[in-house]
Amino acid sequence: MTMSARVVLAMLTMLFAGSALAQTPDTVERKTGLRKLAGERFITNLKYATADNFLHRDVYTPFGVSACYVHRDLHDKLERLAPILQDKRLKLVMFDCYRPIEVQREMWKLVPDTKYVANPARGSLHNRGIAVDVGLADDEGRLLPFPTAFDAFDRKAWASYVCKAAEKMQCDNREMLKELMQSVGIDGISSEWWHFQLRNAKSYPIVPLTAKGNEK
Repeated sequence: MTMSARVVLAMLTMLFAGSALAQTPDTVERKTGLRKLAGERFITNLKYATADNFLHRDVYTPFGVSACYVHRDLHDKLERLAPILQDKRLKLVMFDCYRPIEVQREMWKLVPDTKYVANPARGSLHNRGIAVDVGLADDEGRLLPFPTAFDAFDRKAWASYVCKAAEKMQCDNREMLKELMQSVGIDGISSEWWHFQLRNAKSYPIVPLTAKGNEK
């Protein structure tokens, strides 16, 4: 084998090895059967993996959650959104995705109030991997303004809130986000402009972090 042939073979080997590594499920994917959301049109900014949340505590890192994981049904729809975002020179910011039921129990210990935290006895849609909390950013990754910050507990966070004249841009961005998500079959809710979910959300089971798969 010539030197040039060996170089080409080495490069091909590295290429295929890198591709295989990229497709290898990580720990959370293997345990749950969920899929990690990645790509240049998606920005991962998990608020519960930081202290920048209403709990003032990082509740994700102790459980090894540092990426956005979702059920494959939701993953497929979000992937369909990527080229639309690219055409509009926008990016989707992921504030929250799959939340292990184990984390939900820890959150309930900190704030046992259903106004703020879903009771783990019933679980939330995030525990099922079929809901995401999102915002929009421009092509440079700068977050667009919305009527409130993520996880604001006031009426300005409602989808029906009517913005004042000075807030028109915030409501326009809220409506643009809603239209983008609905265009791929993901619906919002009335009380939180950032929350979106699959239309048949309640038919999906809770996915513990210890689960081996995620079957409907």
